[in-house]
Amino acid sequence: MTLPRPTLHRILLGLPVDGRPVVHRQVQALARCAGWDLRLPEPAALGHFRTPADTEALAAWLLAEGEAADGFVLSLDMLIYGGLVPSRFVPDALPTLLARLALVDRLKARWPGKPIWAFASTMRISNNDVADEEKPYWAQHGRALWSWSFHHDRAGQTGDAASHAAAAAAEQRVPASIRDDYRATRARNLAVTRAALERVRDGTLERLVLPQDDTAEYGFNIAERRAWQDLVAAWGLARKVPIYAGADEVLHTLVARAVQTLEQRGPLKLALAPSDPDHLDDLTALYEDRPLRQALAAQAEAVGAEWVDDDDQAEVLVALHTQGSAQGDWAMGRPLPQRVPVPDAWFDRMRRWQDARRPVVLVDAAYANGGDPWLLAHPALMPKRLAAYAGWNTASNRLGSALATAQLARDAWDSEAAREALALRLLEDGLYQAQWRGVLRGALDESRADKTELLAMARHVVLPALNAWARARGLGHQVTGLDLPWQRSFEIDLHLAPLRP
Repeated sequence: MTLPRPTLHRILLGLPVDGRPVVHRQVQALARCAGWDLRLPEPAALGHFRTPADTEALAAWLLAEGEAADGFVLSLDMLIYGGLVPSRFVPDALPTLLARLALVDRLKARWPGKPIWAFASTMRISNNDVADEEKPYWAQHGRALWSWSFHHDRAGQTGDAASHAAAAAAEQRVPASIRDDYRATRARNLAVTRAALERVRDGTLERLVLPQDDTAEYGFNIAERRAWQDLVAAWGLARKVPIYAGADEVLHTLVARAVQTLEQRGPLKLALAPSDPDHLDDLTALYEDRPLRQALAAQAEAVGAEWVDDDDQAEVLVALHTQGSAQGDWAMGRPLPQRVPVPDAWFDRMRRWQDARRPVVLVDAAYANGGDPWLLAHPALMPKRLAAYAGWNTASNRLGSALATAQLARDAWDSEAAREALALRLLEDGLYQAQWRGVLRGALDESRADKTELLAMARHVVLPALNAWARARGLGHQVTGLDLPWQRSFEIDLHLAPLRP
């Protein structure tokens, strides 16, 4: 039975990693499901792609608005560097960055009873020669930098002679000045993170999440992760400083955790229904450094949930769709390596829950960067009967946001906000990312097209297709507007409205 949520009565003040809808407006909508007002700066105040936000203005906003809040949920990448993407290349010196971090001390001194939850990403190492989100030299040396990083760490951890040789060869392909600059940037960011950890140790920060953005099994960033784990253990902070794969979903999960903590709710009980249990233990998702089983544990802990084995004890069924022991990748044009049968019993289990009016959350993880069209077209699946769906970007991005939805909408699955969130994720993740983004990219050369032309083409090609699919599946919503928030095809902003009888 769905219980009505209270009118918005409590406030969280937050900073997202940037102004994209998926980490801004959409998280606010989920917070409303739980009866909370998540107040964030307007997207225009959060910078734009490579352009950093005005950090002084953000600090002033937090100080001006903080009196009304019950607590703070802060991206330190936004507070200190002006955003997640700028954190990889802004030239600001360490003293300047540490001065910005000191704002959390001011917040705590002014409102000592208000908890501050924060997150700070470990700087990623992209494995391609694309400088869109990196320093300019990545366009020429990105792959070599990644290879140097990966094999240097692998050789150190395993003693493998081939990796030792590969690291040396890659290092020689990158000019010394670039190598020095890159290592100096990482060292600067590490010093900032350590200063944030000290705020957990002294009680200024209630919780500090250190997500690993776009990673692999080895690398400079993985060596940093191991060092953080050792330090966190030595300081006795393991329960307050989780370290796991992810990044963009952390505002979702940390808001869910904050609401659960402030409302003093017990753990949300989750039952797992994998579509391919035979391969699940062998699957490490793309852009992540550990098996998916570990991501399931980490993301449940992140939102204040726990896995149970008995459906009768569970509050939410998490249907996890995977295929084989590796993912495909829509954004990189990587096909699904293996298609395995999905048993009828998996669909039957979901149907039994739905027939009993119990929530089923579908995490679609067969591919990176989009859902599985085969699954969404399967006659045994009725998308409109799901409580939530997620298939965007990395496995942890979708898993964390789906479990955050389960926590925040646990008493409000039939609310307009929850139904719109379901329709949005189905259309964006399952339709646009998996299918129509590729169609759009095939319709014109994005590297040469004018940004206005790209947007016009997206509205002409994509919007009618999404609305036709939504009508056919009875989602109860239509797309009334479409934008490209970063003027490229990778991200999309869909504006939805309910269909009225």
